[in-house]
Amino acid sequence: MRLFLFLVGGTGSRVLRPLIMQLAAGVLPTDDNGNKTPLELVPIIIDPHKANEDLKRTENLLRNYRQLHNSIYGDKVDICDGFFAAKISTLSDITANTQDIPDTFLFNLGSVDSKRFAEFIGFNTLDSANQALCSMMFSKYQLDTKMDIGFVGSPNIGSVAINQFKDSNEFKQFSNVFQKTDRIFIVSSIFGGTGAAGYPIIVKNIRNADNNTAVNNRGDLRNAKIGALTVLPYFNIQQDENSPISRADFISKTKSALFYYHDNLTGIKKDGKDTGLSKLNACYYLGDEMGSMPYFNDPGGNGQRNDAHIVEFVGALAILDFLQTSDDKLQTVDGVAVNPIFKEYGLANDKTQLSLRDLGLQSRMMIDKPMVKFHLAYMYLTNQLRNDIGRGYTEDKPEITQSFLTSNFYTTLTSGFYIGYRQWLKELKGNMRSFVPFNLDTDKLKECITDVQPKSGFLKSAIDYKTILAAMNSASQKAMKTSRFESGNVASKLLSLLNETLDKIVDDKFNGIV
Repeated sequence: MRLFLFLVGGTGSRVLRPLIMQLAAGVLPTDDNGNKTPLELVPIIIDPHKANEDLKRTENLLRNYRQLHNSIYGDKVDICDGFFAAKISTLSDITANTQDIPDTFLFNLGSVDSKRFAEFIGFNTLDSANQALCSMMFSKYQLDTKMDIGFVGSPNIGSVAINQFKDSNEFKQFSNVFQKTDRIFIVSSIFGGTGAAGYPIIVKNIRNADNNTAVNNRGDLRNAKIGALTVLPYFNIQQDENSPISRADFISKTKSALFYYHDNLTGIKKDGKDTGLSKLNACYYLGDEMGSMPYFNDPGGNGQRNDAHIVEFVGALAILDFLQTSDDKLQTVDGVAVNPIFKEYGLANDKTQLSLRDLGLQSRMMIDKPMVKFHLAYMYLTNQLRNDIGRGYTEDKPEITQSFLTSNFYTTLTSGFYIGYRQWLKELKGNMRSFVPFNLDTDKLKECITDVQPKSGFLKSAIDYKTILAAMNSASQKAMKTSRFESGNVASKLLSLLNETLDKIVDDKFNGIV
């Protein structure tokens, strides 16, 4: 299955961040029989604010992930299990004519770079009557806004600027490679500028592909399976009289956008009456009235970096839920969804500090065990691997030697991806609501999972690093008999053994893991 994931504005990048973590843990969509299915994810980030720190660190995670996946699996396809199993590609990776498409996850909004909005619309070239009309529609602040910091909470600016989407090389190449079996998902917030504006424009241009003669696969795009996550207000910001962004405006902007979405996307009207029809096959709505620790009020000039939040983690689950929804529930005829799906999310326990056990049962069944396995692997590889080199499984072919610790793979994993992973967990813990799936203040495996205790009883030993080493040794010996890793590489061997052995260890050693 291939998913084109459009991430609009800062919230899009922030929701992508936990999705990367979930995919790194080996979370994959499942079919109706509960079997994991291979996934290729093609993220397309639409944000004019290239200096956005949330965007930059998410893009770094994407590049690290892609490098790690390729090191482990090489050219293999249809990977159905394992850490970093899902394939993450740029649009350039899957496009035959790559000369016009840069190898980046970021959609090119070059026409807005360093321009004031007034310059973008050619305000000074308009006659006096049209200048007066523009001045009625846009404030002086909006006309003077440099759009390379985003649309500063002004969707009326964003809707004009992002409308170039349909004429871009990226959209044309996307249409060239899109297949009937592919899916599309859009992530955006509703209370800002870029996300609120970009979401309906993307849907419009995909559903109206029949009218764009420069677009291939027009019929497939028009009837594509499209899902969307609309993120409602979920964080607080500091009050700043000099900033155009105000928490007090979030609710009014949300209401206005919801009315517009209802009339034009999710509840299409005809002759002023509701038709019950929708352009979206599945709509997810998510927010949190509790808010967050107050973020610095930054319209964009200082990089705009927000700490990770539980709402973003749950938002990533909406994407996975959409992938697991069967084709027969996502039918589209003439650009209109048949029996569209609308979903919200409720926690199992409404608390200020959450663990994995406070998520809904369906969520827990999807992610708890993979996330626990990934965290145990993180602890083993960062705290213990160097001590185990030279004994047991590390001496089996292909050998894991001390030189592996300076390899490109290990450096990317531990000095790149794992640093981002730990920082993400620290931010989740420090926010409000606080989400603490793992205890970062211990290096003991038996204490590392919040609200989950190791099994105890007669002859039941506690989990420690020796437990993992013994299990890895046993699994490696079995693999040697079948020459399983004979033609493989060290990274593939190490991560495969860890995934396999931790699967059994988690079942054997811990209570309460779904």
